[in-house]
Amino acid sequence: MSVRAFLGDAALKAATLDRVRIRWEARQIMPLIYMKWSPDRGFASLTGTIGETGDPEAFTGRTGIPLELALLCETLINAGISFVDDPEAPFGTTLSGDDRILAFGIEWLEALDVAHELSSVVSRFLPVFLSGMMSDDIPLVQHVSPEVRAAADDIVALWTRELQGEAVSRQEWRAVRAGALCASEASSEPAAYPFAELVESLPWSISGFAPEFPAICHSFLHGLLQALAAELLSPQDRAIWAKAANGARTLARARGEQRFAGASDEAILSHLPDVERAMFENSQPAVMSRMSAAKNSARRLMTRMLRQQMDQILGLLRSDS
Repeated sequence: MSVRAFLGDAALKAATLDRVRIRWEARQIMPLIYMKWSPDRGFASLTGTIGETGDPEAFTGRTGIPLELALLCETLINAGISFVDDPEAPFGTTLSGDDRILAFGIEWLEALDVAHELSSVVSRFLPVFLSGMMSDDIPLVQHVSPEVRAAADDIVALWTRELQGEAVSRQEWRAVRAGALCASEASSEPAAYPFAELVESLPWSISGFAPEFPAICHSFLHGLLQALAAELLSPQDRAIWAKAANGARTLARARGEQRFAGASDEAILSHLPDVERAMFENSQPAVMSRMSAAKNSARRLMTRMLRQQMDQILGLLRSDS
């Protein structure tokens, strides 16, 4: 589907920007990881506000913006902000975040050229993002195994070939997928799990994959924030978190086993008592409160990395498509 920003209409861009900017600067928009539009309640996500709709199928037709692009931009913002209790706010909460993160809410919309075709932007961002997450300046990347790094390189190589117009066979993708799964399963450091799971989730042909990426990106960034926060915990709390992280991986693998087909997590955990205990301990209110405080501190450590990814997207949007 060919998509031109704001349906090729400069007046629509100007009107949309004016409308969104007023609400964004007044902090009346909540950067979420999904589309939300409830004008009767005064509650909306950034994507919902842009399109004035909560219908994913209607969004692109109203805005000329691929839904996955809008959700990806909103997901990056969401990863860098926190929601703070505020009894005077309409919904009892307000958002807090670095100005460099919040500025992106309008910057990416301003960068859209009504003459540009946008359907390939997220696809072109994929190899940039994965390569960037393996660079030495990314927090905790030192824990990533050589095998996971190699699998990431293999994925980027196939995506690059596809973006250059080359057909990549299913057999090649299956081989890379198998290598990524093996590398991820062999990863043994909880701090490296977000990277391993990211690599495991990505080895698919770039054609048609872009709509899946915002959710994958959110899962990775959420996991990275948890791992960064764990570094700030006491040794005892860090050990509790590590056991729970190992347990979560065990549970995720168990979901795919035939013997647990159709079973709820509760039912699966009844067969995995050690995992159940680890996850229960990590869910205690006092432990969760300390983790929440650590996450607020750790979020600041992600600002530079998130801003780098935002700038990469801005570069793609400002280039000829």
